[in-house]
Amino acid sequence: MEQQDFNKEFHLKLRAEFKRIDKLWEQFQRHFIREQLLIANEHPDFNLPKDELNKVLKQYAGHLFGCADSVADKDENYNEIRLALELESITRSTNKYPLRFRESQLARQTHKKAKELLIQFFPELMELSANGFRLLEKYCLFYNLEFTSALEENKTAFG
Repeated sequence: MEQQDFNKEFHLKLRAEFKRIDKLWEQFQRHFIREQLLIANEHPDFNLPKDELNKVLKQYAGHLFGCADSVADKDENYNEIRLALELESITRSTNKYPLRFRESQLARQTHKKAKELLIQFFPELMELSANGFRLLEKYCLFYNLEFTSALEENKTAFG
């Protein structure tokens, strides 16, 4: 009987935690998309159909939301060597993107806003180690480059 009570209590706590995470995800996604749309609207050269832009923004938001937890977990559980190797790996991935994606005004603004929103929703990220914070920055940059690259592809397709 005691085991059955434990299982029931465990499942109730687990379900409550999943609901909490789902609610946080919905809030983050909604806020992220709204803020990024404001920036995108300042750049008429990326005049994509709204559904396409929303699709790309949802993907961007999803990557960043997952990144916050992933980087915090790596920072807590990886030793310094493994963390440095992860940082090198993501740096190589970001360096494969052409500079024009990093240098555009849109990329700089969306990247800055994305980092601000991550810290707003996950203030505990400010407690990352130096390498953990560098890793977070590189992942944010990588996902920003994916986003701006997708915008460019869609701009070409719909332009």
